[in-house]
Amino acid sequence: MFKFLVAVAIFMASTVGGFTAPKLAFHRLIMTSTNGFHMSTSTDGFHMSAPTMDAGPATLEPETVEKVKEDKKEESAGTKQPAWEVRLFNDPFNKREFVAMCLATICGKNDTESYQIMMQAHQNGMGIIGRYDYEIAELYNKSLRDNGLMVDMIPVDDE
Repeated sequence: MFKFLVAVAIFMASTVGGFTAPKLAFHRLIMTSTNGFHMSTSTDGFHMSAPTMDAGPATLEPETVEKVKEDKKEESAGTKQPAWEVRLFNDPFNKREFVAMCLATICGKNDTESYQIMMQAHQNGMGIIGRYDYEIAELYNKSLRDNGLMVDMIPVDDE
């Protein structure tokens, strides 16, 4: 790196204000940096050349990526966990808009789905939020309970 800076300093000094670089004791110094640039100094001046590149196509062609579809049904058939159903119960404490907002923000339901689930619980006493793996059902159950909603989760046998 030091040699590179010395060569640049000599080049800069030789181009500013008509100052001529002093004659060097060595005949030719050639340096190659890590990116392939070649610099040389000699008694007749400073020379720098860019790295040569292999000839390639004139246009860039997109790489072709082969997508392999995997059969998830075959993989998960042997390791399938029981599904858990998260249910919402009607309560006299929370407003309907709040319940629908909680379903939308916590469970990722859209406004229409969350409103339908809330109305099902309001009119029938219970609404089904959805069927999930145990960890997700537990997360939704705890998060909705923390917001004051009456929910539970039960195991469901898929037949």
